Amino acid sequence: MTLLGFGDTSLVFFDHEFSYLNIIASFISVFIGIVMTQSGFDKIFNWEGELNFITEKFSKTPLSSFSAFGLIQVTIFEILSGLMSLFGSIMVLLYGDESYGIIGLILAAISLCILMLGQRLSKDYEGAAVLVPYFLLTMFGLFIYSS
Repeated sequence: MTLLGFGDTSLVFFDHEFSYLNIIASFISVFIGIVMTQSGFDKIFNWEGELNFITEKFSKTPLSSFSAFGLIQVTIFEILSGLMSLFGSIMVLLYGDESYGIIGLILAAISLCILMLGQRLSKDYEGAAVLVPYFLLTMFGLFIYSS
């Protein structure tokens, strides 16, 4: 029985082999899963505050009449992407099944693009800049899953 072993392409832990790429993909999915799930649930638990904030933020943009719809849409995408990413991290690590992680990251990319559109239309350039590292990590995660 091998407690811990390091190979060229994989790690062996208690006789279970883990590909280094699957380990990286799993951690990226966990990170994005935490960020997206927390953000989505925060919107649900503070719905009135979020809706007031979004309504005020977009009051002078073409999206002013779509504030509630946009908030619902982004909340659904964030929660779905977060939960799918978290589930995907387990599936890729334990079973080598990459499909859930890929779907989670694609949904996260959609969420981030929606958020970016909102930030740019409302001229919140600092808020838009904050999204860039998350988007880059999501794209890198998709690249790792495809490798």
